[in-house]
Amino acid sequence: MRDLYDVAVVGAGPAGYTAALKASGLGLNVLLAEKEQVGGVCLNRGCIPSKCLLSDAENVHWSKRAAAAGIINKPLAVNYAAMVRRKNLVVNKIVTNLGKHLQASGVHLLAEKVAVTEPGHLETQSGAIVNAEKVILATGSKPFIPSIQGFNLPGVITTRQMLDLEELPSELVIIGGGVIGQEFAWLSAVLGSSVTILEMLPRVLAEVDEEIARRYASFLPALGIKTETGSKILSIEQQDGRLVVVYVKGEKEKRISADKVLVACGRKPNLCGIELDGLALEPSTGAVLVDPSLKTSIEDIYAVGDATGRKMLAHVASYHGEIAAFNIGGYERTCRDDVVPSCIFTWPQIAWVGINQEQALTRGLSFRTSVFPLSASGKAKALEENIGLIKLIEDRSSGKIIGAHLLGPNVSELIGEAALAVRMGSTAQDLVETIHAHPTIAEAFREAAMGFLDGPIHSAPRVKSFSL
Repeated sequence: MRDLYDVAVVGAGPAGYTAALKASGLGLNVLLAEKEQVGGVCLNRGCIPSKCLLSDAENVHWSKRAAAAGIINKPLAVNYAAMVRRKNLVVNKIVTNLGKHLQASGVHLLAEKVAVTEPGHLETQSGAIVNAEKVILATGSKPFIPSIQGFNLPGVITTRQMLDLEELPSELVIIGGGVIGQEFAWLSAVLGSSVTILEMLPRVLAEVDEEIARRYASFLPALGIKTETGSKILSIEQQDGRLVVVYVKGEKEKRISADKVLVACGRKPNLCGIELDGLALEPSTGAVLVDPSLKTSIEDIYAVGDATGRKMLAHVASYHGEIAAFNIGGYERTCRDDVVPSCIFTWPQIAWVGINQEQALTRGLSFRTSVFPLSASGKAKALEENIGLIKLIEDRSSGKIIGAHLLGPNVSELIGEAALAVRMGSTAQDLVETIHAHPTIAEAFREAAMGFLDGPIHSAPRVKSFSL
């Protein structure tokens, strides 16, 4: 190791390794410290492994439809252990290639836990000292585990353990009906598990536009997914070798048994090893406070990604890493993470960007919504996945698109266009004058925009106005 680095990055998740690669590309000497494997939660225990399993589950989903239509004789038989092995091979290959890319790019990798006790000073677990002119805190996040009796029982698992199971449970209870809970519920149900979601709030997917969330929730019973909203967890118990979740819904205490209980209650910033006096934190979340350049309250220390608690998404983390590296490298860059696309990889998928209808009402905006049903999309009909919709929100004072909410097949691949439209302040006219390829689901995005003008071609207009 060098005596002094230009930059030391703590944590090699999407935020950290992106920052390290960008800083090295700018000619800086970079140390990247990671106690586990490069790639962080996203690559090793989150985004990538879960999408491997979900991709295979989509094939099973298709086989059920194909068997019902007589296209194949019977649905595909599933070897879940083989799915897990394929997932592990994919992840290991990406991790290996990422490590090689970091080394080839001149980044010095330190495979060890470090503590940051003062600016520019890192202490390794083995007792070595690392000095750096600048430090980037990219320590990521960890699952939020409620303080409820029984959460430490065997069989009560987080997504990390769920991804390593080689056999799915016959009966699964998921605590939390948000993004993570819904993805694992869909995966498990499609592959044959009986799934119950317990959600504390009045509806699942609280961060999703209510119309989209309620429409998606209406599909769950047909998949064998039972949902109990407004449920307060009291405890988890062990009885006769099984787990029993005790909860209250309304005024009634209820109990449900399961082979496994998945805790999917969100995540919180992980600041393990950060012991800096004077580091300003957000009181309610424990996240590191940063300014628009991602500097912390301590000179020469930056924080990026989930550690900032801003939006805990891998693509936001990567963007933060780039911004911090540019600023350390002498370029003045301002973080603009107010327009961020989000995706849920169920089937149908959900994707959104900008504000939703409820947020627009809360802010007292005058706006319009336009909805185009995928039942009027030729491509959706060809896929036999025509139960979704495209919903756009237009600010009436400016005519700009301020929100887009999508439910349908592979809409995660369309949300980039919507994000660009919202970020650039595009109008419905801009979208309509952009020719979209046929036949695609993307055409529905254009037809939804036509609703604000003279109406879509393939369906009746579904436009609503909201004013103060």
